[in-house]
Amino acid sequence: MERTLFIAGAVPFVVLGALHLIYSILDSFHPAKIVPSQPAVIEQMRGSTLKITRQTNVWLAWLGFNISHGLGVLCFGLIYLILATQNFAALRELKVLLLAAPVIAISYLVLSWKYWFRIPTLGSALGAICFTAGCLLSF
Repeated sequence: MERTLFIAGAVPFVVLGALHLIYSILDSFHPAKIVPSQPAVIEQMRGSTLKITRQTNVWLAWLGFNISHGLGVLCFGLIYLILATQNFAALRELKVLLLAAPVIAISYLVLSWKYWFRIPTLGSALGAICFTAGCLLSF
């Protein structure tokens, strides 16, 4: 049962991370998904550098942040999906890794609740519930 809960907890992060990564990469060629709704804002982002450095602009930083965020969420989900499907016994033995799953999932839930929108909040909530239940049953 714990294994199934960890698989179910990982799937939303794999799906949402992959979608975010794909949308962000596609936006670097043709802005359409994770971009401001007003095209003029994108032009303003391209024309403004960051205070920390003039080596990039806000648009490129935006793309990079979104690509790295999608990659991070995808990797988080994949790591737990692979561990749950290939070697759940090892995951159960590594208590720090076992406990990290619900902690990270709950962190994504808090971030999505405060800063993002409904779909990542629902996915993070589902993942957090499954990881937490799987973790509790593993003890």
